[in-house]
Amino acid sequence: MRRYIPSSTALKCFEASVRHLSFTRAAEELCLTQSAVSRQIRNLEEFLSRDLFIRLNKRLVLTGTGAAYYKEVVPLLDGMENACLRMLHREDEKTTLTISALPTFASHWLVPHLAEFQQQHPQFQIKVRSLDDAAKVDPESIDIILHYGGDHWPRAVSHQLMQEKVIAVCSPRLLEHYQKSDHQAEWECGDVVMFPLLHSSARINAWPDWMVAQGLENGSFAGTSFEHFHMLIEAAKNAMGVAVIPSILAEGSLRAGELVAPFGDAVATPHEYLLSYPADKADLEQVVIFRDWLLAKQTAQ
Repeated sequence: MRRYIPSSTALKCFEASVRHLSFTRAAEELCLTQSAVSRQIRNLEEFLSRDLFIRLNKRLVLTGTGAAYYKEVVPLLDGMENACLRMLHREDEKTTLTISALPTFASHWLVPHLAEFQQQHPQFQIKVRSLDDAAKVDPESIDIILHYGGDHWPRAVSHQLMQEKVIAVCSPRLLEHYQKSDHQAEWECGDVVMFPLLHSSARINAWPDWMVAQGLENGSFAGTSFEHFHMLIEAAKNAMGVAVIPSILAEGSLRAGELVAPFGDAVATPHEYLLSYPADKADLEQVVIFRDWLLAKQTAQ
């Protein structure tokens, strides 16, 4: 079926001429001659059987018909341009792996692992983006998300990356200001009530749940609260108090001696971390390779 559509060149000349109200300036923008632009506009007017411009000496005035047509044409040109840009972007799909992850999770856990993956698979260009809300992720622009359980990504394939464990940590400097009972050789989990407690506003039940897991009675949980885990970790490092955080976020600081865990080992929570990807990207080479590599790495630990 033959479509009743003018040439794209005529439409581009029309759009540029309206913006500049000048065939000369439109020609400069489009790298054409002024006569070529004028001819394209005349052809378009003949095609539509309508005048789009009034030529007044050296001035160009848009007619009412021209203004109405411009409002219709611009969104269509924008749509065609965006479609072309999306197709051009798809040329990079075979080499680009875009991962979206929770900011603190990415900084403290994902990034240390990525160096190894990049070394093993230098053919992929990795892009890491911050994840704020898994439900709002655009599956067109993201290949994989690493997220906290409960925020399941709609229309995605998901794998459990790990079960969450949490641990109570603090700066070794904080312990210097407190004394154990005379009969104690080490700190005990019950001693935590002697210290100021730090909180995550995203995990308001962290301390009550930790107390229950340790067999302790719930007490007062007053203390300073932080919106993000990276803030909470920094507060603990700076001896502001004791914080309950996911153990995977504490590993690096514990190894470096910036934090210690004197109140017992990590305890499991009902929550999990998930690796998810859009169902239509399940066979994408870089998705398959990264998924298998990361899941195998976690199984081996």
